[in-house]
Amino acid sequence: MKKGLTLVIVALIFICAPTWAQNKKNTKQLSNAEKMAYERTNKYWGPGTYYCYAPGKPINKMADNSLSHMRDLTGISREDFYTEIAKQGFVEIPKTKKKTWYKQKGLRSSYFYPNDKSYILEPNFEDLYYSPVKENGEYAYAVKTVVRYELYSVQDKEKVIEAIWQFVRELKELKVVLGSFGSNYKKADPKAYPLQRVMSAGWTGFRAGTWLLRTDNGKVQGHWGDNEEILRRTLGMPEFHLVAEGIETDFGYYLMVDLTKEGYVLRYQVSAPTMNNLAPGNTWVKEYPMLKYVYKNGVDADKNAIDLYKNAPFPPVLHDLDKMLHLK
Repeated sequence: MKKGLTLVIVALIFICAPTWAQNKKNTKQLSNAEKMAYERTNKYWGPGTYYCYAPGKPINKMADNSLSHMRDLTGISREDFYTEIAKQGFVEIPKTKKKTWYKQKGLRSSYFYPNDKSYILEPNFEDLYYSPVKENGEYAYAVKTVVRYELYSVQDKEKVIEAIWQFVRELKELKVVLGSFGSNYKKADPKAYPLQRVMSAGWTGFRAGTWLLRTDNGKVQGHWGDNEEILRRTLGMPEFHLVAEGIETDFGYYLMVDLTKEGYVLRYQVSAPTMNNLAPGNTWVKEYPMLKYVYKNGVDADKNAIDLYKNAPFPPVLHDLDKMLHLK
């Protein structure tokens, strides 16, 4: 009886093994970059070359959002970039159709828009000066920075607020360090109350809000302002400007918002610093430890800030981040 049962079990294993193997193979996930089917390294950049840390290793390569899509266009050749965005349906904007609200003065950049023309895409290529030249004698070029421009009318304040908050949500999904998050406008008074500017840094600082030390009837008071409330109250003021940034070791993520005569211009930028040509005498083997040091300091500072805030003379309320970002 036992022998017969054993034979049945063994037979089932052999029958099911191909199916299990196939299922295991099919469940393997690919990042956006891997789905693009281009080699991320070659003889011009990657291990063994001058640009040995390019195109970079993100903390969360499986994040699937607009910033990760921009990030995954970095670290590929200029030729592969053009091939990839053509597959995605982008069309280059003719020189005669370029608009001043996104066109950078003095730069001979190419700009593209997707099928729905909802934004403008601008790649920036780095000549890999320290790599071998190509067979035709030209330098190899790779994408170092990808920029996205969006334009909103002055009446679309709610859409602008949502776009800013979506940027922060995506930084959270990418698991990066939140750098500075601040806003300003013409004639904004940093000492005024209610607060007129946003000034915070780090995830913990973002949860705390913007700090103001003021005197009321001769008594010194500390006040913490909610960042979203300040933005809603001041967005639309003359020459409004906001900057937000997120960093990880190999990538930087930035958002700049400016109120211009055309409306609100939102400029998103994802940069891969490991594609840079460094100053003579420096190498990426020497430089890369500094990127790691800056990132680690940001992570540690964010953790230490919790106790610092709790023990401060005027401690803030550290709000729930998911609630602040309207994720729950």
